[in-house]
Amino acid sequence: MNVDVETGVPGATRITASTLDDFVGLCCGRPHTNLLTGPQSLSLRQRVGRIGPLTTSEFVVDDDVWLDCGESCSAYRLGVVRSGHAFVDYRDSAHVSGPGDAAVYSPDGQITIRFPRNSRIIAVKIDPCAVNDALSAALGRPAGSPVDFQPVISASRARAGWTEMLLLLTDQLMRPDSMMSLPLVGLPFVDSLVRGLLVAADHRYRDAVAAESKPVMPRTIRVAVDIIEAEAEQPLTVTALATRSYVSVRGLQDGFRRHLGVSPMTYLRQVRLHRAHAMLQQSDPSVATVTSIAHQWGFAHVGRFAEAHAARYGETPAATLRRTARPR
Repeated sequence: MNVDVETGVPGATRITASTLDDFVGLCCGRPHTNLLTGPQSLSLRQRVGRIGPLTTSEFVVDDDVWLDCGESCSAYRLGVVRSGHAFVDYRDSAHVSGPGDAAVYSPDGQITIRFPRNSRIIAVKIDPCAVNDALSAALGRPAGSPVDFQPVISASRARAGWTEMLLLLTDQLMRPDSMMSLPLVGLPFVDSLVRGLLVAADHRYRDAVAAESKPVMPRTIRVAVDIIEAEAEQPLTVTALATRSYVSVRGLQDGFRRHLGVSPMTYLRQVRLHRAHAMLQQSDPSVATVTSIAHQWGFAHVGRFAEAHAARYGETPAATLRRTARPR
């Protein structure tokens, strides 16, 4: 089995891996893909590029390849067929992608894919936090649940531009001298790509994301939001927020529900949950604990914090903290 990997990083050279794990480990560091065809028949040529929350790769299949990608991954997974086909079974439904077709798969859900010989595929992974943050920014409030995309992205003329953006970024990241590999240039493009995905793919929030902008948030509500964002770890109350925002408690509650769709305290809990999740991702599990992080962000009941975290991010806080111990 030969897998050629060209990282797209300046000074990198083509290397040969001897096991499947070296190939599938490029996804998220924890191999969760199994080969369903004979190992002796597998031959791939692959290039990989990374920037911020996105990893993109292009590979050419020299012989038929059939992969079981498992039931879970740490990222959203996208695929665009440049030539050939991809035969996909996802969550007990099947579809076939041809040249120009694009698909997106959520972190959870069984996937098996077969690539016929000479297929040329763009495979991308995106950190869920980048998708959730883009969605919250588009909605003007934290989303109630992670995005669960419909797998097939429409190839209609109105949405074709998103695929072109993805191919452009992939081609640029494969070039060591590309300006797109610089965070100053590439990260804003990645942000636009993720926001475009929220419009191109179908999901429960799409109509709200694609709708015209809502009226500007009143200054009093904006002040309260800024206080929460800046002091989420402090023991804030509705009364204190209302006083500091120069509005009545009832006016504050009505304003939050009208413009953000949630109460002030619910918004505060959502911000705290997001901050706690980020800290779990960044902390050393040999030093930090789930309990200490939960308490730092105002969650007195660790069990309820774990339930809320699992509902929002698809895994327990302990699982997120343990992942920081793995090589990145």
